[in-house]
Amino acid sequence: MNQTQVYLPKLTLINKAIIIMIAVVFTGDALLSKLSGVSLVSYVGLSALSFFNGQIYSLITYPFYCHSVIELILNALMLWLMGSEFESNWGTRRYLNFLLSCVLGGGALYLLVCSLFFKSSAIFSFHLVGLSGIVSSLCVAYAVIYPDRLFSFMMIIPVKAKYFCFILVAISLSQGFSGPGGVGAWGQLGGILSAYLFMLVISHRNFKSLSQKISKLTQSHSRRKGKARLSIVKDNEDDHKDTPKYWH
Repeated sequence: MNQTQVYLPKLTLINKAIIIMIAVVFTGDALLSKLSGVSLVSYVGLSALSFFNGQIYSLITYPFYCHSVIELILNALMLWLMGSEFESNWGTRRYLNFLLSCVLGGGALYLLVCSLFFKSSAIFSFHLVGLSGIVSSLCVAYAVIYPDRLFSFMMIIPVKAKYFCFILVAISLSQGFSGPGGVGAWGQLGGILSAYLFMLVISHRNFKSLSQKISKLTQSHSRRKGKARLSIVKDNEDDHKDTPKYWH
């Protein structure tokens, strides 16, 4: 009997923390909305109005808000399936830097578009939320590393990762230029652009040589710091029989 096995990567530390944070924010928002009618989107989401009025932290927190259970589950699955592979291969520090660059890049482009074209409209206070920017960024990184692997477009049509990336960008661009309602797509495009630039930087030979030099300097510094060695010293047993051992 033939059995098909589905490979599921181990859920890594950063992705686990993000999924837990999203679930906590979603549950808290649902409870607050029912009990007091207050939504966390105005505190967590990123809008140009709130950002320029001092809510700078929202440039980091906006991905943690989801509108629905379906959105939460789908984004969490994508984060698990692709993000865990990247974190395992890159290490926690590089993966975290990748996510931060995509989140900041997406938020920055969104704020720029809102400030330039929608400053006098209600869009200026529209909140950018969700993990779609991070998920799109992971798709771009995946397409750069594995360009010929197959994705299922619309869950049906097999498409190579590099072409899937082009389709993703085209859809986001069409949404962004469709009108004020598609302004959130610019946050997704900012994340995509940041992901591509991040991949270019880390793959450049100058960056690799610089990383190796920094790693060597760090290791040599830690070695110099750790020159001291502890050892047990015994007194002369004949002269000081009752003298205890001490550390030197």
